[in-house]
Amino acid sequence: MSPVFDGKSIKNWVGTFTDIDDQKKVEIEKDEFLSIASHELKTPLTSIKAYMQLLERKLKINEENAESSYVTKALAQVEKLNSLITDLLDVSKIDNGKLKINKKRANLDNVINNAIDTIIQTHDNKVKITRHGFIPDMLIPLDEIRIEQVLINFLTNAIKYSPSNNQIIVSTFVDENEVKVSVTDFGIGIPDFKQDAVFKKFYRVEESSLQFQGMGIGLYICSEIIQQHDGTIGLSSVVDEGSTFYFTLPLN
Repeated sequence: MSPVFDGKSIKNWVGTFTDIDDQKKVEIEKDEFLSIASHELKTPLTSIKAYMQLLERKLKINEENAESSYVTKALAQVEKLNSLITDLLDVSKIDNGKLKINKKRANLDNVINNAIDTIIQTHDNKVKITRHGFIPDMLIPLDEIRIEQVLINFLTNAIKYSPSNNQIIVSTFVDENEVKVSVTDFGIGIPDFKQDAVFKKFYRVEESSLQFQGMGIGLYICSEIIQQHDGTIGLSSVVDEGSTFYFTLPLN
């Protein structure tokens, strides 16, 4: 709104209004499409995965079969597709306020170790992950599955964006109020002016979008998970030196 003056006094106000009703409808329709498409894709993909696992077991009777390696590689791609669909479903749940967080008192150190083990097993020991700091033997209210999801996302990104250095550091720090977990890599880094945007839905750093595949929704989901735990999430990064992604969880 802008005032229109008649001499020194305001005669009237002039303003413009934008009808965003159509824009909201488009957003709602897009979210509904993502939800329906993700659900519909999940069912046949689960069947494809099951049949391919059966085929893989049968072919592995003869390890020298070239077909066995083809099926193994195809299964890896199916798993990637399954992960993307799962992320889309999570985004849909977040947008509809239906992302479930089931908190119970659990050992965070076990959750961290499980995430690290998963990464090592799926990357053929090509990555070196070291632990710094320690967590006292205490139970913290958290959703184990969701916090492990956040850690696996952090670790996967650390490997993905560090093509020439697969060394990763997982650090933990505890004070009287909260525990902080961070994952540090020595990769390409993120410019300062883009760091605030990486937790937004479908955001990708332009310079890396052609070199590194991904939809830009993993960190958005992580952010929502940590927020629902009443924690904080963030990062620090230097271009060409690496990045540290972290989250905090309250002890009580």
